[in-house]
Amino acid sequence: MSTKKETKDLLKIIKELHNINDFNVLLETILHEAKKFVRADAGTLYLKQNDRLYFYYIENDTLFPDGGIESKYTYFNQSIPIDKKSLAGFAASTGQALLIDDVYKLPENLNFTFNPEFDKKSNYRTKSQLVIPLVGKGKKIFGVIQLINAKYGGKIVPFSTSDKVHVSFLADHAVLALEKAELAREMVMRMVKIAEMRDPYESGSHALRVGEYSMILYCKFAESRGVPVGERSIKKEAFRAAAILHDIGKAGISNEILAKNGHYSEKEKLIMYRHTVYGARLFPLNGSLWDRIAREVTLNHHERWDGSGYPGKIDVDKDPIILKKGKSGKEIPLSARIVAISDVYDALRSHRTYKEAWSHEASLQYIKRQSEKLFDPELVKIFVNINDTIKTISENFTESYYS
Repeated sequence: MSTKKETKDLLKIIKELHNINDFNVLLETILHEAKKFVRADAGTLYLKQNDRLYFYYIENDTLFPDGGIESKYTYFNQSIPIDKKSLAGFAASTGQALLIDDVYKLPENLNFTFNPEFDKKSNYRTKSQLVIPLVGKGKKIFGVIQLINAKYGGKIVPFSTSDKVHVSFLADHAVLALEKAELAREMVMRMVKIAEMRDPYESGSHALRVGEYSMILYCKFAESRGVPVGERSIKKEAFRAAAILHDIGKAGISNEILAKNGHYSEKEKLIMYRHTVYGARLFPLNGSLWDRIAREVTLNHHERWDGSGYPGKIDVDKDPIILKKGKSGKEIPLSARIVAISDVYDALRSHRTYKEAWSHEASLQYIKRQSEKLFDPELVKIFVNINDTIKTISENFTESYYS
C-alpha cells in the first residue's frame, strides 16, 4: 500500500469515526477499522472500568470467520487487571504502545509476559501483536486496542513501525470521537434515570438490555434482507438508543398509577397507555434519523401484530389524547416490532416484587407462542435463532457494562 493511499484511507476512517454518535457502535468501528487497516487476523478492544480492562469487542477471522456480532459476547464481563504484567495492562498503565514480533519469544527481562491460556483453549496461535492505548485529555485511559497476527500473502508477519504510527494516529482521533460520544451516552442514561426514578418497576439495566437485544435483532434482520453494511451501521446506533429510551414517556405518568404496575382500573389503563404518546412527543417527526426512530419506538412498542395493542392510529401532537384501534402487521414500524419482542422477553426474565423471573427457555417459548399474535413472525424466527446470544446478554449484562 502506497503512503499516499494509506493516508487517504486513514483520513476516510477518521472522518467516519467522527460521524458516529453511539459510544458502543463507535468502539466496534474503531476495532474493526484498525484491524482491517493493518491486515490483522484478530483484535480485541478493551475498555477501562475502575482498575481493570474489560473485553468489549473481539474480532478473529480464524475463530469467527463469519464476523457475526455474536462474537462480541464470547468473553462477556471478563477482564484483566491494569498492571504491567500483561501486554494490554502494560499499555494501559504506562500509556506506551507495544510492537511485538513474536509473543512467545519475549526477552525475560521485560515487566510484562504473554499469557498463552487463550491459545491453548481455542487452539489458536498468537504471534505478532500491536498494542495501542486509547489516551484522552489529562492522560485519561479509555482502553486499549490489541491487534494480533498481521498477515501478508496468507502468512503471519510482524507489524511494521508504519503500522504502529498509523494506528497510534487513528487512536488519537478515535479518543476525540469517544469523548464526544460519551457525552451523548451520558445524556441517554440521564433520560433513562428520569424514567427509572418515576417507575419503581423499571431499571436502567432493563432498558440497556432491551437496547442490546434490539440492536442485535435489527442487525440480523438487516443482514438477512441484504441491507448494505453502511446503512446497517448508521441505523443500528439509532435502534439501540431508541430501544433504551422506549419507556421514557412514563416520566409523564403519576407515581400512583405507575406503582400499580398492571393492576389498573379501565380508566387507569387509558391513562397509563398515554406514556407512549408522551414519549413520542419528545422526538420531532422532522428531526434526525435518531429522532425519527426514537419517536417510532416510544409510540409503537406496545402495538401488537394482530392489532390488539395501543395507542393506535392517533395524532401524537393533538390534545386530548384519544386512543384508537391498534395498528397491525407491518403498519407497525420495524423498529417498534423489534423492541416489542425485546421488551417482553426481558420483562419475563426479570424478577419483580409481584412475580419471579422466568427462565430463558420459558421466556423463549412464550415469544414463540405469541408469533403472529403479538409479534412479527419473521422477527420471532430470527430472535429464536440468536437465542444463545440473547441468553448470554440476559444473564451477564448489567448497567456497569454500559457505564
